[in-house]
Amino acid sequence: MISFLIRHKKIILIITLAFFLGSIVSLGADAYRRGSFGTVAATVGSKDITNRQLYRITDDYARNLRNQGTDVDETVLSVLRQEVLAMLISEEILNQSAQNAGLAVADYEVAYDIQSSPFFNQNGQFNKAAYEAAVKRAAGMTPAEFEEQFRRGKLSDRFRGVLYSHFKLTPAEIKQAYRVQHGNLKNFEANKKDFAAQLLDTKMETAQKAFFDQFNENVDIKTFLQD
Repeated sequence: MISFLIRHKKIILIITLAFFLGSIVSLGADAYRRGSFGTVAATVGSKDITNRQLYRITDDYARNLRNQGTDVDETVLSVLRQEVLAMLISEEILNQSAQNAGLAVADYEVAYDIQSSPFFNQNGQFNKAAYEAAVKRAAGMTPAEFEEQFRRGKLSDRFRGVLYSHFKLTPAEIKQAYRVQHGNLKNFEANKKDFAAQLLDTKMETAQKAFFDQFNENVDIKTFLQD
């Protein structure tokens, strides 16, 4: 279930406005009592992913799971931390790939998304003071730090969209895959839409993994997380 939640939550894995704002009421200060947030959890080429970043996002996920009624003990936290780290590494790979491909997220795009968010509006107008206070209260970040994090989330999504745009399913491919999986075409027409969506997800996940494997042949990726 944890893998499903992380795979389908549009932060990348990774860090979008909606995910961040979900943590504004309370961050889960437990992360800040763990100490040693200056250490590095992983590196992707010359880019560091810090333990501070990893534990903050893990605590956000853990709190959301608890709010949904899931028991999150230390064993679950350890697994969740590993999966969040994998998500952050994936996002960094996508960001570096996007930059190498010449993709970018303009300042006006970041500004528009933030200023149009109802979380930072009062009486229908963007309130800068409310925005700055919310960012600081939620994660102890400056607006510049948050905007850079938000930009990275949009950029990784943009490159993922480009990567996925090359993958299509033909009607013959869908029918053949259904026949192989079920042994016949019984109820194919009734189930075709849902089956095609699942098949496309699988194909895209396979494509992304192959892309990451190829990336790793050229860029050194190291993890230092100890649980």
